[in-house]
Amino acid sequence: METTFMKGGAVSKGDFDTDFLGDVVRVRLLRHAVRMYEMNQRAGTHKTKTRAEVAFRKGRNFKQKGTGRARVRRNSVPQCYKGGVAHGPIPRDYGYQMPRRAKVEALRSALLSKFRDGEVALVDSLSFSAPRTKELKGKLDALGMTASCLIVTHERDDNLLLSARNLRRVQVLPVEEVNAYHLLYFKNLLITEGAVEAIREKANDEA
Repeated sequence: METTFMKGGAVSKGDFDTDFLGDVVRVRLLRHAVRMYEMNQRAGTHKTKTRAEVAFRKGRNFKQKGTGRARVRRNSVPQCYKGGVAHGPIPRDYGYQMPRRAKVEALRSALLSKFRDGEVALVDSLSFSAPRTKELKGKLDALGMTASCLIVTHERDDNLLLSARNLRRVQVLPVEEVNAYHLLYFKNLLITEGAVEAIREKANDEA
């Protein structure tokens, strides 16, 4: 599959073997994976007060008969103004997990969709001796990655993290922290060859 390469600062086009990613983008699996990662990010701290928790006096408002009004015993009931909420949300954990193999398959499908859409660029190495934001911005501009971009490296690089810190819509992640949600969230993907090999080994181990 035709892919963009960057070696030594020079940008070129070439073929890249994507057989280890399969031949089908599993859209339904991607949907479940994205939903799982989004649900795991929810705080789940929503809370409403029940009729037992609202600040009202416990006594009756008026007698039950003889007033011509409906029988309302306390102002804390849900039908009264500022009363308690019936069956309202309470704090809960929304998180759940998919099988490990399903996560790997979702990662493969997400990466395959990126290659098919021409939104991936492979770089031989991407490291700096010191933070170089301007230099990193120049590399992204040379690749035409002006939209949001995810940079995936083989291992954590603090200088690269500092270089991308002030760039808008650019994030750097080591390959062991990348999942299908990250690949689909960002428009472009700049990945090192070492990171691709790590994904290839993970895919072969789960095959």
